[in-house]
Amino acid sequence: MTVLTLRRTRTVRLALSDGVERDYLLDTPTSTASALGCPVYDRLVHAAYVLARQGYDAHWLTRFAQLPPTAAHRITEAAAHASH
Repeated sequence: MTVLTLRRTRTVRLALSDGVERDYLLDTPTSTASALGCPVYDRLVHAAYVLARQGYDAHWLTRFAQLPPTAAHRITEAAAHASH
């Protein structure tokens, strides 16, 4: 009998430069399959999340990753919750 184990993926809803809100993966994707309605993987969002987990603040992430301030704040909030 095959047992399927689902891994909970961390996502955050962001509007980046195109202004469209969508769910972004915070961790590296586990497969290359993509489907409509699935979270988007963006290397810059992932890098910003890793840096936020290391203590970088939203203001720094806004400059480094050229993220909108709201997106940078949401990423740092997600990183703070992941640390608990």
